[in-house]
Amino acid sequence: MALNPTVRVKAAMSKNMVSIEKGLRIRSAIKTMVRRNVGSVVITADGKPVGIVTERDILKSLAYRKAIRPDTSVEVIMSKPLIVVSSTATIGDAAEIMAKHKIRRLIVKENNKYVGIVTQRDLQKAMTDTFRSLLLL
Repeated sequence: MALNPTVRVKAAMSKNMVSIEKGLRIRSAIKTMVRRNVGSVVITADGKPVGIVTERDILKSLAYRKAIRPDTSVEVIMSKPLIVVSSTATIGDAAEIMAKHKIRRLIVKENNKYVGIVTQRDLQKAMTDTFRSLLLL
């Protein structure tokens, strides 16, 4: 069943895309995520997104990769290439992309510029809001 086609990713996304520069350490990613209260950081090179590190990436790398330590560079564990979605795509389209790639976050692009991030939680909230508004009709 398709979701409401009128709800666009732009309405559900967060414009606050937290990022750190490539070359920094996993420890920096962790500190940034804790300080900014987010579950991921986008990794940039010269200001352009090149990958993403999530809480799950960090936990898996520290638990299963014996050579990985908090002072290891983030590039070692970052997910790449980035999976992106257009800001004009529907939240249903975004959910399908996430399911296909088995990921929980998408970088949002508009006019060849990265403008935000949309998470599964953002999509759930948008769906819940849509269903509530339908019930009030």
